[in-house]
Amino acid sequence: MSPEATDPDGKTSASDDAGAAPSLAIPNAREIVLDNGLKAVLVERRGLPVVATALFYRVGSRDERTGESGLAHFLEHMMFKGTDRYAKGEIDLLTSKLGGSNNAFTDQDCTAYHFALASDRWETALEIEANRMTSCALDPAEFAAEKQVVLEELAMGQDDPWNQLWQSTEALTFQVHPYHRPIIGWREDLERVSHETMRAFYRRHYGPNRAFLAVVGDIDAKAAEKKVRALFDGIAPVEERGIVIAEPPFRGERRGIVRAPGTLSRVALACRTCRVGERDDYALDVIAHVLALARSSRLHRRLVLEDELATQVSAQNETRLDPGLFWVVAELRPGVDPQRVEAVIREEVQKLIEDGVTQAELRRARIHIRSSFLFEDETVLDFAIKLGRYETLSAAGWRLVDAVLPSYDAIDRRALRDTAARLFPAEGWTAVWSVPADQPIARPTVRRARKIATAAAKPQRARVAAAAKGELRGKRKAKAKGKAKGQVQARRRGKR
Repeated sequence: MSPEATDPDGKTSASDDAGAAPSLAIPNAREIVLDNGLKAVLVERRGLPVVATALFYRVGSRDERTGESGLAHFLEHMMFKGTDRYAKGEIDLLTSKLGGSNNAFTDQDCTAYHFALASDRWETALEIEANRMTSCALDPAEFAAEKQVVLEELAMGQDDPWNQLWQSTEALTFQVHPYHRPIIGWREDLERVSHETMRAFYRRHYGPNRAFLAVVGDIDAKAAEKKVRALFDGIAPVEERGIVIAEPPFRGERRGIVRAPGTLSRVALACRTCRVGERDDYALDVIAHVLALARSSRLHRRLVLEDELATQVSAQNETRLDPGLFWVVAELRPGVDPQRVEAVIREEVQKLIEDGVTQAELRRARIHIRSSFLFEDETVLDFAIKLGRYETLSAAGWRLVDAVLPSYDAIDRRALRDTAARLFPAEGWTAVWSVPADQPIARPTVRRARKIATAAAKPQRARVAAAAKGELRGKRKAKAKGKAKGQVQARRRGKR
């Protein structure tokens, strides 16, 4: 991040001052940092009379203490249940009357609230956000009612076999780090959590120094800065974000079975990787495309089209604030043994490590990634959310947007092989099978797990053995050839 310039009033701004480097990808961005720690970036885009605001808090399920699982998501619900200025339901009603939209989301690392409004009324969004940053009502009766809503949402998720599979795999992969907990929380915690615990959580995490504001659209940046300062300058900061316990290194693969509703089996393999914005992050995106993010991908061809073992397969690079996960998941055809699908996935990963990707695969992946990245800039709301995610999830902050496409362009085939070899060790995966509740299946024992790993490693061992055998055969042939040549030369010398 570049240093900020300071104006005569002691206020910071990184747009017009000579001391601040402008964003290459967003030359008209204006960054400000208030004395209380609130950072905001204001971006003028005059194409349409629309303005989007996205307020990100650096608090997610990662920041919950023992017994607080699901509280960050639960609080997100409560932020729409009224403040000292806006009655219950009034925020949504006012947004609707103004012809706009609003919503929110919570993930492992952050909670975000966003609005999209016409450019002649967008400042209402800032007024709402400034008010509920400090004055959310958190009424006890509303708390009790909304708890039942969240518990019902949790129950619906438990009926989704995919949701069960994702949560079980994460809980098995992260055993110390708070990523172990699901975003929606554990039922046992949600049932017991008190109104006082939520209020303490709100006061601990919701403050200007834990927030980032992106405003994008048909605005005058200088006027927008004055509005931001007028509304947020007087808000006191809260305690800084704490440091969480790091996940220790893997000591061997982890395995599990989930009994799920329905008649289909599913397989998930996950491997811990890196953080958002690190060099490996970009390589993993390319690897995900090559493996299973297109109809031409290797696993789709192998599992869906050729071997007909699965109805769908996908790969996902899910990097986070702390090292995240690389996923490969597949839904199996009826009657297919999950072991066969897992063995194929492992084999294709091993082939990628040994042989790398082709130039054509790399080119296709770059085109797809570039188009997806630029598509996120199409609406002011998507762009505001993109800036917020980069700011809250990466060390480089929102300016990481400058480096994204050049970083993909800089990746070569050697870098992809290096990343895969380092981050995808044979025993570094968590493998979880989701099978129908009434389907008999042999549990993956240590011996069986080793067989799967051995099956995946066979291609490499076969190549090594063949190479060694060929080298030995070549040496023998050369030795025999040299001996024969020497004998011929000796005979010729004798004739002379």
